[in-house]
Amino acid sequence: MDKTSVIPSDRVLRILLLEDSALDAELVAETLADAQLPVSIERVVSADDFTRAVRDGTWDLILADYLLPAFNGLHALEIAREMSRATPFVFVSGALGEEVAVEALKRGATDYVLKDKLDRLPATVLRALAEARERGEKKRAQDALQQMLDQRTALLHELDHRVKNNLQLLLSLIGIEFRQTEDGPARQALGRMKERMQALAAAHRDLYDGQGSTRFDVSRFAKGLCEELTESIPGVRITPEFEIDTVEVEASKAASIALLFNEIVVNALTHAYKERKGKLKLLLRILDGRLVFQVADDAFSLEEKQHAKDSASGTILKALARQLDADVEWPLDDPAVLVRVAMPVQDGG
Repeated sequence: MDKTSVIPSDRVLRILLLEDSALDAELVAETLADAQLPVSIERVVSADDFTRAVRDGTWDLILADYLLPAFNGLHALEIAREMSRATPFVFVSGALGEEVAVEALKRGATDYVLKDKLDRLPATVLRALAEARERGEKKRAQDALQQMLDQRTALLHELDHRVKNNLQLLLSLIGIEFRQTEDGPARQALGRMKERMQALAAAHRDLYDGQGSTRFDVSRFAKGLCEELTESIPGVRITPEFEIDTVEVEASKAASIALLFNEIVVNALTHAYKERKGKLKLLLRILDGRLVFQVADDAFSLEEKQHAKDSASGTILKALARQLDADVEWPLDDPAVLVRVAMPVQDGG
């Protein structure tokens, strides 16, 4: 390995050497010098000195004997992994069997060199430094990506917070106008607008659950919408029942689906269940690659079905159906089913 690709020309490597033999320490230094590696070696012998050096110093590499008086290399390795995990750790020992070497590598040692084969030390040092540099570059790249992700997540949370506040502000303003408007077409229009805004707010709440999502859980939204509307619309005494599969779509469809479902359900509750009790049987599932949303009861009168169909022919419902490529069907020949909506699950479906 070319040392110039690993060690900058103006750089001196700082090496911590754990070695109780002065002769062996000299041999290590001479071997690295003969290979023309620019190094500065600090030798320590005791556990205390080694711990202090690792804790207080900045090292490019740690070289360590395996057997020392009252101390051993595996203990030194534990200290190094705890205090300076990124620093390469290479054993240089005359007594390192295969089992011990494997155990050392498992515990985090970078490599090992036997003292009777010190000619391998320079190449081992360069390889250890190259691997450490690669790990460092990878970690810096990961840290940069994580920082960018954190920034975008924070931006998403801020955007989510602002949208929620703005929706709530609009709902409050509409509520004020609604309360101050006398009965008539204007009050009815404000009431419908408030319901639509509430549907949008519910879709936004389901979509941005604190983390943000690229998918919209249609099942959860549809169930929540039916439960909320059957409880909140005056004069309605309807019990919702559900036959729902787990269905998710692209987040970009969330607002349109929320508004379409809201138009369908509000229209049904207002015109098909007027002045009577009943059940709102909601079916939601995927059939032949299409999302099917169906509102049914035990039976609707022909008058109820026709009234709901005629009342649902407005511009908003048609525009939403076109946007979603949805087919809205009012089957007059099926007493149980009031309305059925079918649309592609995937874009371009």
